[in-house]
Amino acid sequence: MEHFINPLHSIALLVALGSAMLLSAYLALNLHLPKLGLWPSASGWRHHAAFGLFRLYCGATVVFALSEVWVNGWGHWVRYVIGIPIMVLSFGITLWGYRFLGLDNTYCESDGLVTGGMYAYSRNPQYVTSVLATVGLGITSGSWVTLGLAATLFVIYFLFVLNEERWLLQGYGRAFQEYMHTTPRFVDERSLIRVRNAILD
Repeated sequence: MEHFINPLHSIALLVALGSAMLLSAYLALNLHLPKLGLWPSASGWRHHAAFGLFRLYCGATVVFALSEVWVNGWGHWVRYVIGIPIMVLSFGITLWGYRFLGLDNTYCESDGLVTGGMYAYSRNPQYVTSVLATVGLGITSGSWVTLGLAATLFVIYFLFVLNEERWLLQGYGRAFQEYMHTTPRFVDERSLIRVRNAILD
């Protein structure tokens, strides 16, 4: 088994890093040359290129984190008590966000600007919770490298957001500008105040 896991461990890390670099370059190119229409794109090769690289990165990150447990051992039980709830809760919120927004709208359709529910706390709540889920995975696996991959995921999401904001401004104009002024891109003190108020109400 060791002869299988050890190479898989190394390959998964290389795939994660390689796909992250390619995807980051892809998104950065679109920021520089928006006429290319690389992102957002609801269908066609542009859509499949971006999502293919993104899913490759996420899949390789999970495989690497799981193989870290095999390579480095189970470690202390505390990391599971902390990491697993963070991972499960964050991933659950991400899935709920897909349902709330709708899969088509999540994947670049434009069925209307959504500003309620979880989108009243953050303009990109699913990106926030996906990064938190990866942080939970890093804690669970006891892997500093996986935590680094969570930080890399945030950078990728930031590039996604910069492209998406320009697209949303073109599509929704003043309505999205006002939303940008009232709601944080990710999370800030306004998010925490609104969560507190929602709990107290």
